[in-house]
Amino acid sequence: MASRLFKRPWTRSNDGSEATTASRPETPDDDDFHDAEEAVLHPDAHEEGGLAFNNRELLESQRSAIYELIRDMGMKFLTGHINLINMSLPVKMFEPRSYLEKLTDVWVYPALLTKAASCTDPVERMRWTVTWFVAGLQHVFQSWRKPFNPLLGETYQASQPDGSTVQMEQISHHPPISAFQITGPGYLFVGHSQPEVTFRANAIKTTAKGMRMLHFADGTSIDIVYPAYYMRGILSGTPRGEMVGTARFTDATHGLVCDVTFGKADGAAPSDRLLNRSDTCTATLCQLDRTNLASAQANSSASADASQERGWSKRLGGLTGRLTSLSLINRADNGLPEGSQVIGRGLGNWLSYFEWDHHRYWSIGESHATLWQPDPAALPSDCRFREDLVALRAGDVKQSQVLKEQLEVRQRQDAKLRKP
Repeated sequence: MASRLFKRPWTRSNDGSEATTASRPETPDDDDFHDAEEAVLHPDAHEEGGLAFNNRELLESQRSAIYELIRDMGMKFLTGHINLINMSLPVKMFEPRSYLEKLTDVWVYPALLTKAASCTDPVERMRWTVTWFVAGLQHVFQSWRKPFNPLLGETYQASQPDGSTVQMEQISHHPPISAFQITGPGYLFVGHSQPEVTFRANAIKTTAKGMRMLHFADGTSIDIVYPAYYMRGILSGTPRGEMVGTARFTDATHGLVCDVTFGKADGAAPSDRLLNRSDTCTATLCQLDRTNLASAQANSSASADASQERGWSKRLGGLTGRLTSLSLINRADNGLPEGSQVIGRGLGNWLSYFEWDHHRYWSIGESHATLWQPDPAALPSDCRFREDLVALRAGDVKQSQVLKEQLEVRQRQDAKLRKP
């Protein structure tokens, strides 16, 4: 499917004032990226919004496996709130990768994060951090097959051409928790992901709880709360992936909070087809007043103390150094604190472009993802060496199923031995 172009309703003139597309002077040799009048939409964008699943052969295979699950579990599968993470699913639904590998799919624009790290202005750094996040969202649905659940102690190591490295480890089996650390030019991205994948009616919802924090060389840190991912139309029609809810970014040091909300942009003109799509994202960047900032920092300290008592800080210590709990100010389900002053607005579409205050920061047609390259000297515990993954990668589905079940039995036996 060819990429689609959408005219922007306005551009920015040289003096910074708004100008209509019609009044903008024609400059054939103008290659100003920020003032581009056309926005390219992802070639697989679904007409109803989100990213479409257009691989018909794979779709039929996945649906066949889901129908088998429904047959085995009955109506509970359709009407219940079932966490797929805790279920043993058939290998034919899987891709030959671990969840540890899949986590890196969205972190493929390191150049944008390097720009954030190079900023001395905390506001501009926040803009680039949010842009980096939005740019990677198209890769959430890079694969429509389920990855393998990591085994306890399983690891993954990889690098980027710019020298960035990622180290990951599965630190808990129940609940499943994956810890990660990305080290790049001027930044350190650390945290853990505790996914919950639920099936209900005709959709699969994924939420990934956990702490995610960007540390920069000057001591600034930005907490990130992720939105929910939906895969709709699993049993009928053309499936599509969507982002739902709000992502929140918090720089407590400088009193900055940015909410990125997904869905049709408020006030978008009916003629602006791009901003009326469900994959539109709107960012509101706010400066907190000092009273709210002090309260937030106090709440953060109290939450961190409570988390240490639960023991997770100790278990994450080797990778993250410390666990900073998300305080009330960091929770995306709460409104922005009273007294916040809006100091910037972002607008775009995670399948097309993103801009801040009418200046383009990222475009799908201009930026190129760089994939993570597995470490050739990885630890023996690296997920790529798992027997069931190796078998599936070689195309032996039956042997992979046998090996997967053997590993699951071994995990259950090991879990019993760890109990006091």
